[in-house]
Amino acid sequence: MKVFECRGSHRSIGRAIGESLREEIRAHIDGFLPPPENEAADGKIERFRESLIRFLPQVMEQFEGMAEGADLPERRILELNLPVGIVEPDMEQGCSNVVFAAGPDGPLWGKNNEGGSPPNTGPVIDGQGRRPVSVMKIYPDDGIPAICLTFCGWLSGGDMMNAEGVAVGHSSVGTKFHQSLYHAPLLQWLYWGMFHYRSADELARHVTSAPLRGKGFSQVTVDKKGGMFSGELACPLAQIRKPTDGDVGMNCVNHYQLPFLKNMDRREEKGLAYSQGRQRYLEAAVADGDRSIEHMKKILRHHGDISICRHGGKDLSYTEYSMIAVTSEAKFLYTDGYPCEEEYIAVTF
Repeated sequence: MKVFECRGSHRSIGRAIGESLREEIRAHIDGFLPPPENEAADGKIERFRESLIRFLPQVMEQFEGMAEGADLPERRILELNLPVGIVEPDMEQGCSNVVFAAGPDGPLWGKNNEGGSPPNTGPVIDGQGRRPVSVMKIYPDDGIPAICLTFCGWLSGGDMMNAEGVAVGHSSVGTKFHQSLYHAPLLQWLYWGMFHYRSADELARHVTSAPLRGKGFSQVTVDKKGGMFSGELACPLAQIRKPTDGDVGMNCVNHYQLPFLKNMDRREEKGLAYSQGRQRYLEAAVADGDRSIEHMKKILRHHGDISICRHGGKDLSYTEYSMIAVTSEAKFLYTDGYPCEEEYIAVTF
């Protein structure tokens, strides 16, 4: 997993991403997308470009720079970033996110990211296998520096922490609502917001300020003062789930927890049962410890009837990497592989 910095204008940032990840982006595109002569996505790509120019022109500049840096057609970069569920409707991911509002190490966010392949799997081929990921330290001229861990060639605010101590993690859910190709793309909407907002409350207002387009996700946010919320993003609808009085933590997994969004995702019954089991475990685990970094690591390494560190089999998916944000120090920790077998590596601004 590469870790690198990019600075300057948005085009310069995109160009640095493309240059640093040229081979990884090419491998991701070759293994994940249809052949370049495939014209089926042309209309969707054009609508995606139009929505970026309308809602997120700076992100569009980063995509343009990325194409230049990777020496690839802009079309292929945009096609790679089309909302999941439009390019690849059957791709499945399961993830577990948990936040602590306070503790001896301050507010924390932790996440295990899951996919359908073990961590040591080779490159993605014909849409199957582990997609390449990287850690990007991004310093825009006109925004807050941020650390982003995402697939190589993606600009996604699903899993990020900024230098003001706002951290966000997301879990795949799905949505049954009709969406418009003209709505703001969700993952890029979150990405742009992380360069501009200094608290959980500010990010919550941003999340709900436009109709969104994407696969449908739950997400959870915590800031360095302990502010928390969960966004339940059944695209195009975005709803905020707030902590109740006395809550010391929150979680999001692979289903919506707001009662009025029940049954609005496309998850099968077996996957839903495991997601609900992980929710119950996380709710109990937050209270069963001192909410320190070591407590967070213990949760993310948990194995049991319902596991958080998942190794396939009855758990249905594999933990490919793990993350912890120490918001009071703006420090980002990650493992490339199972957290039960790897030590966390620190990245700072």
